[in-house]
Amino acid sequence: MDYQDIFSLARERPRMLGLDGSFVTAAAFVGGCDAGNSWRLLDGFSEWLAVELGDGANLSWQALVIRHALPDGPGRSPSGPLDGEDNSMAVETLFRLLEEFWDIRERDGLSVIFARHSDAFGNPAR
Repeated sequence: MDYQDIFSLARERPRMLGLDGSFVTAAAFVGGCDAGNSWRLLDGFSEWLAVELGDGANLSWQALVIRHALPDGPGRSPSGPLDGEDNSMAVETLFRLLEEFWDIRERDGLSVIFARHSDAFGNPAR
């Protein structure tokens, strides 16, 4: 079973993996999978999210997912609880964005994702 399959299971049957259906636990689960892969599993995810959003290059991927999920909502902490519909939207958005990201990362490669981020937000190292 690969991580795309694991995240599909987390999306469809969170309780099977010990998750309570909240965005906070889903994000912690995804973060734990990343940690278990020496922080390489989500390489480029924050950068891709920021480029897609056109803002937020200084934010965590969790905060960027919240911004994608609730673009008209007030700024919210990614570690704080979300109400029913907002929570469902954030969880669904997290797993949808992960799918999109992996498809793009596989198709274009990380170097393209990082180059787009650099073009959009600048790179002080250049």
